[in-house]
Amino acid sequence: MKLLVTDNLVSDLSQLDSFNINLEKISIKDISNQAQSLFDDDKFKFIFDEFITISSFNKLKIDLDDNYIFQIKKSNLSKFTSLGSEVDVLYLDSQKKENYFPWDLTNLIYSSRKTIDLKLLDSFTSSERDFRNFLSYFVKELIRLKMLIEFDPNEVAEILKEKKDYKYDDALKKIKNLDQKKINRALRYSHKIEKNINQYGYELENSKRYLISV
Repeated sequence: MKLLVTDNLVSDLSQLDSFNINLEKISIKDISNQAQSLFDDDKFKFIFDEFITISSFNKLKIDLDDNYIFQIKKSNLSKFTSLGSEVDVLYLDSQKKENYFPWDLTNLIYSSRKTIDLKLLDSFTSSERDFRNFLSYFVKELIRLKMLIEFDPNEVAEILKEKKDYKYDDALKKIKNLDQKKINRALRYSHKIEKNINQYGYELENSKRYLISV
């Protein structure tokens, strides 16, 4: 599933040519009739006639792996954080992406095929507060991954006092391509950089080196 951030509803598919996605335009009212057709081809169903909100999305009860593209306003983007990294966010050329989410960076860290985006790196290292917020998110995710290797998801959610939602589906997919040694190493580096900041203060270059090393 993908989200298109736009101030005005897009109905002309030619505006989306730059994404190189095979698209089919449908009304949001027709989603309930699309279940079978989603398996027939690799086209994404582009919802052209309505902005999606988190409440209207939850009512649709669709799978995040389904090929849908919904349009959302930038002001509502932060409300979709609960969906995690399963959702790709698209921006038209006229839309400037000013805010990144922690999983934008963790997805790069976990993937051996992606290179670090310097703008993304800068967004989480420009200040101590931004870096600590990311570090807190990352460490909690690492602990969740480490525990899911050994324990049942329901047990992990209970221990961590979390709701077993999309982030658990995402984590179970991640651990298929991660070994425990890599997770343990990332946790060691995380504790080391946090200790270093507490003792000597925040240094931007040290934070960047940490993110590249993990």
